[in-house]
Amino acid sequence: RGDRTQTIIEPMLTDQWFVAMSKPSPDNQYQPGSSIAGAALDAVTKGDIKLVPENWINTYTQWLENIQDWCISRQLWWGHQIPAWYGDDGQIFVARSEEEAKVKAVAAGYTGQLNRDPDVLDTWFSSALVPFSSLGWPEETPALKHFLPSSLLVTGFDIIFFWVARMVMMTCHFTGKVPFNTVYVHGLVRDAEGQKMSKSKGNTLDPIDLIDGIKIEDLVAKRTTGLMNPKQAESIGKKTKKEFPEGIPAFGTDALRFTFASLASLGRNINFDQKRCEGYRNFCNKLWNATRFVLMNCPGDEQENGFAPCDNQCGPEGQLDFSPADRWIVSLLQRTEADVAKGFQNYRFDNIAGSIYQFVWDEYCDWYLELAKVQLQTGTPAQQRATRRTLLRVLETILRMAHPLIPFITETLWQTVGPKVGKELTKQDKQTIALQPYPVAQLDKIDEQSEAWVAQIKSIVDACRNLRGEMQVSPALKVPLWISGPQDFLKQASPYLTALAKLSEVKIYDDESALEKDAPGAPMALVGNLKLLLKIEVDVAAERIRLSKEIERLANEITKARGKLGNESFVARAPEEVVAQEKQRLAGFEQNHEKLVAQLERLK
Repeated sequence: RGDRTQTIIEPMLTDQWFVAMSKPSPDNQYQPGSSIAGAALDAVTKGDIKLVPENWINTYTQWLENIQDWCISRQLWWGHQIPAWYGDDGQIFVARSEEEAKVKAVAAGYTGQLNRDPDVLDTWFSSALVPFSSLGWPEETPALKHFLPSSLLVTGFDIIFFWVARMVMMTCHFTGKVPFNTVYVHGLVRDAEGQKMSKSKGNTLDPIDLIDGIKIEDLVAKRTTGLMNPKQAESIGKKTKKEFPEGIPAFGTDALRFTFASLASLGRNINFDQKRCEGYRNFCNKLWNATRFVLMNCPGDEQENGFAPCDNQCGPEGQLDFSPADRWIVSLLQRTEADVAKGFQNYRFDNIAGSIYQFVWDEYCDWYLELAKVQLQTGTPAQQRATRRTLLRVLETILRMAHPLIPFITETLWQTVGPKVGKELTKQDKQTIALQPYPVAQLDKIDEQSEAWVAQIKSIVDACRNLRGEMQVSPALKVPLWISGPQDFLKQASPYLTALAKLSEVKIYDDESALEKDAPGAPMALVGNLKLLLKIEVDVAAERIRLSKEIERLANEITKARGKLGNESFVARAPEEVVAQEKQRLAGFEQNHEKLVAQLERLK
């Protein structure tokens, strides 16, 4: 019985039109004599068409290898009507038009009435013609010559055999070419619970509602209108109000695009979560605020700021003195550009989004902008110019790199940032970021020494922050840091440590024993070959507990490392560099363990 009317449904056998899939065809343009399915199978197995990810080749080939003849007639009132006319005596005349059918009928000796087949072509049959019919085929048009085959088809895995395989079959058969060179197969977008979005379930999300926002009343009305089963309206309304009690806030187009890019892994399903969209809206806000900071500190263009075009070889008025922090962020930018290029090459849009997010948020905004503040406040004129140049150049590159994912905010910001790095915008033909060259990694600018320098700064700042947290020191309170280690490095790092770790001063010792003597009970941390103390009044009992936990953790690490190195199989099979690294880790653990035990003894 029918779902809506409960009327009894009875099957009726009728004549249908089929396409022979396995029958050899001399008219096959791609591979004469091959069947339509065989030619489509060869197009992929020979490598003329590549599927990404490759595992979907199995789905494609399995269907073609077990294919049956294709029924292409449908009893619907829309679509391309079957081009076949019938005589009263049952003769069939297939033609491009009724006039051509009549000519064929007369030639066959039939002069009676002709009736056109009422059926229409299968939707997938019509869709299979798109790669070449949309370009002017059968005429040899310039568009057909230029765009067939196209470079890439983006589609979901659920229509690989419905559409992809049929486009390949028809295009190869009629044109002798493949329709496209690569097929990128993405997953299906599902709701946060992993359920397939459907009107009947009332769990669909309109992208426009995520971009512009929607009130809960309007969302409920939208989800409960036009249901196949109106009885579900009440339950769908209740579930919608529970899931979106305040409706959906406006996230903007860029945040939604970034969200889908970040979710575009090689899996079958994409579970859409509104919280991810909120996170990427915050990312867009972060980029906007970072640009405001840079523009506030770089009010003029490069020429006005005095560092163009002379670079490092100019005189004192325009000299640039790049700090390790400047070289570090440029070095990380090259690594990010290389990662992004690899992501595009492998169609890993999730990796592209992750690389850009991590570089912009974690490195450029959270660390470099803070380091740049110190350099702009305490640096020489040459250092300040170099910092302003680095701020602008890296930001402009970020905007170009992120443009494919978040085109609107990057275009808006670039219109202001671009001219500051020498991009000329004319009123007659205003340039756009979309016409700028995409960033390409310059691996010769990778500076491992500067990366190690900033990594050391980060480690010290993190250690100070951890000590402050463990000792419950107010974030607003500035405290002295006493530290021993390499003098040159610590003197250069002191201004950064003071600002980033909220210190009142940094007192540097070249003798570790002198440091311990001056502050026997202060909370201590070890960072590589550095020993640092926060000079504050501490709860001795609490500090003993903290040191005991850290000593216990190091003891466990020592046990693990010794176990590995004592395993003959590991030492014999592991690469020499891995064994050497494990020995180095063990030595570091033992050294730090010894120092902390001594510190704990002094507190007793």
